[in-house]
Amino acid sequence: MDEMYTFQKIIKIFGSDVSRSALIKAESSGLIPTACRSGGKSNPRRAWTIDVLPQIGERYGFMKKPQSPMVVTIFTTKGGVLKSTLALNLGRAAALHNIKTCIVGLDMQCDITNALGYQVDLDDAENLEAAITRLGSVYGLADFADSKLPLDDIVIQSDIPTLFFIPETPDLVALERAISNRTMRDFWLRDKVIAPLQQKFDLVIIDCPPNWNLLISNALMACDALISPLECKINNFRNYKAFKTYLENFKKDTRRDFDHIFVPTKFISTRKLSSEIRMWYLSNVSGCTNGAIRESVQGEEAIASHLSLPEYAPSSLVADEMREIVQEVWNKILNTSKRKEIFSSLDAISTRESVEITTRV
Repeated sequence: MDEMYTFQKIIKIFGSDVSRSALIKAESSGLIPTACRSGGKSNPRRAWTIDVLPQIGERYGFMKKPQSPMVVTIFTTKGGVLKSTLALNLGRAAALHNIKTCIVGLDMQCDITNALGYQVDLDDAENLEAAITRLGSVYGLADFADSKLPLDDIVIQSDIPTLFFIPETPDLVALERAISNRTMRDFWLRDKVIAPLQQKFDLVIIDCPPNWNLLISNALMACDALISPLECKINNFRNYKAFKTYLENFKKDTRRDFDHIFVPTKFISTRKLSSEIRMWYLSNVSGCTNGAIRESVQGEEAIASHLSLPEYAPSSLVADEMREIVQEVWNKILNTSKRKEIFSSLDAISTRESVEITTRV
């Protein structure tokens, strides 16, 4: 049976100040979909299915649609720092606010694909032959690049009607080799995949592996904003400066100027070193969020359940913190979107004036 979302859970997921009575009034007036009812007639229990939640989120949630389609890459050169956790929580939150979202995974380990609940039961197959058959039915970017399938055929819908994804496959290694021999190889993802997706989606999230390769360069060339987790541990603290220098050189060489958002992760408030590292990030890292993702059992359970933290444990402290981080990150992305629109308008004006001058001459 599909999970049902009660008044209390909806209010917690969206962090809204709206009251129960306001939701009842909105339902009766047709502003939000009609709830399913159970229990007695005098005091029926109202609840909604996930397929109508985006309509409620769009009206009462904290995330507004960007002015133009946005592309967000999630990447840092260290593994195990909750990149896919960020991708899942941001993607599901956006989709639940009726922001049509597509997640593109570039990691052959398939972390975000598994987090989304796709083909996670392969090990439960009856035998090896059955498992191989089911594995062979998963198509991804490599199949599109080889012209085996059109792009639309590798885009999968999740349990939320506004959330889609392109599954990761081990063939991503072969894909990198294939595009390395093409002209404009650093722009293959942008031109062949992201640009068409932007015609259909409000938000495209690219979830990357920690190793820098040609696919990562493609993801950075395609994005409007980059999100990098910063683990509140000493090894990631040491890694930050090297990563920052490498990225600055990349932006200089490619003349890219995407915004960079840093999110402290694996924060342990009871450990002095972890707290000091987080405070250093806040004081010294431009674009760092005030909020931090702490290590928690609920966070691991949410990923295993293929849900965002606010969906899985809506009343928990870690869910509140995750919601605040998503909101802070999203506000930064919206600011990027506004600047993008301004620059686009200026470019359009400049182009029009150039055409008018040429015509007069």
